[in-house]
Amino acid sequence: MDRRQMLMTAAALTASAGLTACVGGGGSGVEFHRSKTRQLSSTTRFNAARFAGRWVIRGEFVYPGDKPSFGAVNFAENGGAITALDVYGPSGLLDHYSTKQPAPGRISVGSAPFDTQYWVLWVDADYRTAAIGTPSGSFGWIIDRSNSGGEDRIKAARDVLGFNGYNLSRLKTR
Repeated sequence: MDRRQMLMTAAALTASAGLTACVGGGGSGVEFHRSKTRQLSSTTRFNAARFAGRWVIRGEFVYPGDKPSFGAVNFAENGGAITALDVYGPSGLLDHYSTKQPAPGRISVGSAPFDTQYWVLWVDADYRTAAIGTPSGSFGWIIDRSNSGGEDRIKAARDVLGFNGYNLSRLKTR
């Protein structure tokens, strides 16, 4: 499944789960990568200008049997906010998204009520490594400015995701 299909599926599943809850449907719902019993918060020391630029995906959550893409992502900044997101795979650009930044460390793709919020949960002091997730738990990444190195920062990002309720057995890193 490519990144666009994954994002579209996550949005559809989130909407479906919400509608099921509204009409009193049974069942356990969709199992995402994060336990929603844990509170999630984005970093308050987010600086869009420092965050902007190219990042390599060093870790991503996948379902059993799926393989990570380990692509790259580029965040564009304008006027102190993240305004666009480009996602790259092995063969080049996969998707371009216009974004909004409703709060520090929170990047929104799409329009309500079907928007997806990507929260920067943690970024190291030098903006070399970051942990990103969604409140629903449908998505999570560890991103880094380099393809290799920084194992201490990758571990810190992993620990932040675990602290925020993510199922670390589904996290694949390189």
